[in-house]
Amino acid sequence: MEETRTRFANLQVSREQAQTVMEAQSAQIEHGQAQILSLQKQTRELKKLISMAKAACRKRGRCFDVPNGAKPKRSTGEKLRREMARVPRNLRRLLRLKPGDDATTTPTAKSDQRYATWIAENEPTAEQIELQRTESEKWDVRSKISLLIPVFDTSHRFLDELFQSIVAQSYGNWEARVVDGGSRAKETIRTLRRWSKIEPRIRIERLQKNLGVAENTNRALHLATGNVVAFVDHDDVLAPFALYELANAIRLHPKAEFFYSDEDRLGENGARSRPFFKPEWSPELLYSFMYTGHLSAYRRNLVLELGGLRKEFDLSQDFDLALRVSERAQEIVHIPHVLYHWREHPASGASGGKPQARKTNLAALADAVKRRGLDAEVLEYPTANRVRMRLRHLPRVSVIIPTDSPTRLEKCAQHLPKASGYPEIEYLIVTNSALINGLRALNKPILTQVRFVAFDEPFNFSAKCNLGAKAATGERLVFLNDDVESKQSDWIENIIEPLENREVGAVSPKLLYESGRIQHAGLVTGVRGLIGTAMHQWHGDSVEYSNLAQSMRNVSALSAACLAMRRDAFFEVGGFDETNTPISHSDIDLCFKVREHGWRCVYTPFASLTHHGHVSIGAEPAKKEAADKCSIFLLQRWAAFTCRDPYFTDRMRGWLYADSPMPMQMFASENSQSGTGSKRDLLFVTHDLSLSGAPIILSHLAKWCKARGIFVTVMSPADGPARNLFVAGGIPLIIDSVIATGYDQFMRFGQQALRRSHQSFGRFARNFDCLIASTIFGAPLIHDARAAAIPHLWWIHEGLVGDHYVRKFPTVARTIPLAQMVVTPDEHSRRIFQSYTDQPISVLRYGVPDIEPQRATERKPGPVRFLLLGTVEQRKGQETLLSAIRQLPAEIRERSFFQIVGRAHDARIAAKIRAAESAHLNFFEEVSHEEALALIRETDVMLCTSRDETGPLILMEAMAMGKPILSTRVGAVSEALVPEEEALFVEPDDAAALAAAITRLVSEPEILPQLSAGARRAYEKYFLFDRFGEEFLDLVEKVISAHKVQQASFQEAMAGALP
Repeated sequence: MEETRTRFANLQVSREQAQTVMEAQSAQIEHGQAQILSLQKQTRELKKLISMAKAACRKRGRCFDVPNGAKPKRSTGEKLRREMARVPRNLRRLLRLKPGDDATTTPTAKSDQRYATWIAENEPTAEQIELQRTESEKWDVRSKISLLIPVFDTSHRFLDELFQSIVAQSYGNWEARVVDGGSRAKETIRTLRRWSKIEPRIRIERLQKNLGVAENTNRALHLATGNVVAFVDHDDVLAPFALYELANAIRLHPKAEFFYSDEDRLGENGARSRPFFKPEWSPELLYSFMYTGHLSAYRRNLVLELGGLRKEFDLSQDFDLALRVSERAQEIVHIPHVLYHWREHPASGASGGKPQARKTNLAALADAVKRRGLDAEVLEYPTANRVRMRLRHLPRVSVIIPTDSPTRLEKCAQHLPKASGYPEIEYLIVTNSALINGLRALNKPILTQVRFVAFDEPFNFSAKCNLGAKAATGERLVFLNDDVESKQSDWIENIIEPLENREVGAVSPKLLYESGRIQHAGLVTGVRGLIGTAMHQWHGDSVEYSNLAQSMRNVSALSAACLAMRRDAFFEVGGFDETNTPISHSDIDLCFKVREHGWRCVYTPFASLTHHGHVSIGAEPAKKEAADKCSIFLLQRWAAFTCRDPYFTDRMRGWLYADSPMPMQMFASENSQSGTGSKRDLLFVTHDLSLSGAPIILSHLAKWCKARGIFVTVMSPADGPARNLFVAGGIPLIIDSVIATGYDQFMRFGQQALRRSHQSFGRFARNFDCLIASTIFGAPLIHDARAAAIPHLWWIHEGLVGDHYVRKFPTVARTIPLAQMVVTPDEHSRRIFQSYTDQPISVLRYGVPDIEPQRATERKPGPVRFLLLGTVEQRKGQETLLSAIRQLPAEIRERSFFQIVGRAHDARIAAKIRAAESAHLNFFEEVSHEEALALIRETDVMLCTSRDETGPLILMEAMAMGKPILSTRVGAVSEALVPEEEALFVEPDDAAALAAAITRLVSEPEILPQLSAGARRAYEKYFLFDRFGEEFLDLVEKVISAHKVQQASFQEAMAGALP
């Protein structure tokens, strides 16, 4: 062992000497490399031109071939036959070619087209930018932003475009401090003078000589008067909304001192390309390269306190400043918008025109490492920087390998120890006693570093790893799958060295498929299926997307196929969770615990291993899928971490994540401290997230269930304002476009163009105890539930609207008898749908949370106020109210005031309401739920003029406040309340009867307190939320019990059918 240590120490010395030689030679080869890169670029351009010319050539490039001999002469008959023979081919080409298709399109062109589409779909329109101007003028906090712009002999075109982009900003409280470092170009000087006259906020200072970019910028810094300074290069361009987004971030994060945004490249022809959507604050990634880049902004006082920019790091002065500010900043904010267009031209850094910047970049990083007290060396790689922690002493490493595979067991025991040259190491193979005894019986020699740990329980990956960790003697633990191998002899050193930084808690390497493509380069969260892999299937040596796969960086989670931790950290966080994540997501839970303790998870590209497959689990996956609750546990315990990935942001996911690219989002407010032991796990699927009744009742019910120990997750096919109701209530929310519900998907289902959701929905939903499909639009979900054998309840909230769709689409009518249970809110709707099935349909009358009643004596003096609140559409009957108001006697109209509030679904009706506005009637569109409740509190009488309702909820909320009710005879309210005592009722569409009831309420005010008391009494009798919630849970339990009986009967029948 002593000899091995000596040999290893000599190897380290040799490596350090080799590094010194390499650094000495780098200056000599730098010029040659630059020439090679230039020639390669020219070659690529020429090849591209030739390829495009060949593609455009009607002879497919054959005319580029050197002809051999004379061209053969063909007769007219031969020529005609040749052309006739080409007709079918030419027709096929014409039919195959879609409008806009171009045979010359290259991958780069396709990427640019994709980005152009992204810009059109995601960036604000001209109208929205104008709204930003108006909105920002009203902000209480309007920080002044000073743009610091050093200039030297800049092209007048670049300056013009820069200043035009600044003047066009939708936020106005800015100044541009421009320092000219003694430009000699007359066009530069003239352009600067012209702009200083055009725009007084552009302030120019001319120096007698060029002091260098750092000192020139420092002059601008000392002249600045804003409380935030932003650094802008003289040849780049700002997005028109850049300062608006920056100012808004400053306003929303008053303690933040460092801001940075996403960016893209600007070609010489003005075309935008190569977007760089960035992660949130990632310390390890900043070591790798200056990822914060443009647009970066800082609190001016902090920059001055740090001494501004440092001249010795010219060309990397911004990187040096970012490193220094990040050490002091209380908060660092990433602005997820492309605010900066970095121009590409021969002399710019974007095109690699500043080779000296690499030296100052490494020097700035080395200075930061020294300043931070890290015992590390800074290395230059072709693709990124590397901060390599020194292993001053070689900590003992325990490699823990759980397995149940005889083949892999023998291979691990025999060959794995030989694959690493690390001296202080042991291998602990955790497997069952039979395999251990079988291997020993073979009498093959086993190296002394290998130990066996017996595990004879049912397969539990977490328990195996924990048992191995307890038996380990190493200071560093490396958990390794039995099917992971490496040909890199120093992989152990490379995976454990980041752990020498005590801020790092866990590390994983690059894992490759046998094909050489990436299987793992860090895990991502907030994707379909909850967890995914970053850069999946990229080439192992890919330099795509700013060399992200070749850069050490922070990630949300790491794969336990190969994961290293300090021993003390592993036991401090509690190790793997054997109960809640016995197989799936055990590594995710472990990494989330690491992050909760304040440590970082790090992906390192400097160790590469090959992962062959999931051999260690053996045949278990076939058994686990139906009973797997690990995904639900992640949402229960780690909702915030699971739903949001700070290191793979929404923009990054939309651009880079290819495994399941259809749009989806996840939202959760916080992690739970326990996250286990729920009584039931329920999945609510809503047709949308509007502020209509169905999503609102689901939000109330989800929060009520949560308070009683029932875990609820909500899914929707599209976003909407009701999202805030769920997120504020601590309910995980998943917005997934592949769910087959909502109007558009429902119409496709009705027209038999869609059968059910994407299979990923069924895989996720089967882990819940019951699926609740909300509204008639949830019909396809019933087929999902049946296909995946999920207990389910179809809660149809519609009455006549639902009847319309059932009559229109036979596929919907045929779905009703297939549902395990159908529930409606009132007796009328139950009768509608009962005719389509022999199974009994249940009635679940709504309830609403209690609201402190307002006493009738508190009514404000003045006109009697009437409120009609609901979506503006034919079904809601707003036109009936307009007709009734016209029929009121003048005296009654003078003593009344009407408010109509609701989102305009029907533009024609909305226009009629607007035309009828007067001193006695006003109309405004959609309000939040809280604003709606505030309007109810202020009104004297709550109206409902609907032709069709199953509630309505808005009347129940008014009843909870003790508001008098005047309603048409529709829904559960009219079925329950006693006329004249608890409410006044009229028939739908009867404007004369409605006018008479309004006249009575205005002329006989003494009946208002009576109706108020009656409304509150009826609420307490029929619509208390606890009653509603308990009845809902009773129905859910019936569904679950019936499903168990069905499954047991099915299994019994299948068993009887077997020979």
